[in-house]
Amino acid sequence: MFRKIVILIITLFFMALIIFTAVMFLKNEETLYTHEDVELSIDKPTFITLGEAQTETDGNVTTDTYPLTFLTLSIGSLAITEETLPNGDILLFDKVENTSWMPFTFSMNRSGVEDAMITRWNEDTMLQQEEETYGTDATRNPFGVIRSADTETLQGNIYVSRGLSLGNGERVQELRHEIYDFPVEEGVMEKSLWLPPKHQSESWMLISSEALFDSPETETNWVQFANDNRRAQFNWLTSDGPRQKMALTDDLRTELAYTIPEDPESAYSEWFEQTSSRFFESMQQYLAE
Repeated sequence: MFRKIVILIITLFFMALIIFTAVMFLKNEETLYTHEDVELSIDKPTFITLGEAQTETDGNVTTDTYPLTFLTLSIGSLAITEETLPNGDILLFDKVENTSWMPFTFSMNRSGVEDAMITRWNEDTMLQQEEETYGTDATRNPFGVIRSADTETLQGNIYVSRGLSLGNGERVQELRHEIYDFPVEEGVMEKSLWLPPKHQSESWMLISSEALFDSPETETNWVQFANDNRRAQFNWLTSDGPRQKMALTDDLRTELAYTIPEDPESAYSEWFEQTSSRFFESMQQYLAE
């Protein structure tokens, strides 16, 4: 009798595993956003449903929030936020929250890059810099610039994190994983990941109809400067503001904790005065919002 029960449990386990695998890897794709030659879509498991978007507009910021359900059960949400800067450039943010106890996979895809020129910002090894006050900032430079027929886009990385309350009650985001390299195949750039339970993913892109830099030399110099001066610029951008490594405390969780500073300081203004490059102007305007 005991043997039959064990065999039944093992059989049920493998049946559940097969069903879970099928559910996670049978996928469909839905378009979320288009602007000029930029098209953003989500490639997700078929049994995860994207509900009807709830749209909110506040001045120059529009957010579409989609509920995510799995077999009618709520598992989280997807938010696409478009922020139009005073100079006409667009910051596009995507945020996926997994509020369930089930991990799931998805990919945010940028199509139409088959003829684009891509300048990667993370080809050189990043030196981890230990700072006495703030510890190590684990974030890297953004993925790089995608130059297509109508636009230039600076693509940010993916930041997977979870919310924490420190001992003093302060809410922070603990960085669990950063994805900084995205494959480009058949004209599609894929930003794919597994999202653990009770975690969120955030990414961004800066879209401009103008050249982001006045020269290749300026872009190269900035990438090196940003790599060497981590607190003079921001890598982790969100619709609420940039996240930055917080100061270390006796709470060990601050080693990978990030917050949004009240008065963010950066070198963007100085570089804009020296070069007049569009990128620095746009970043100034983002921080001033």
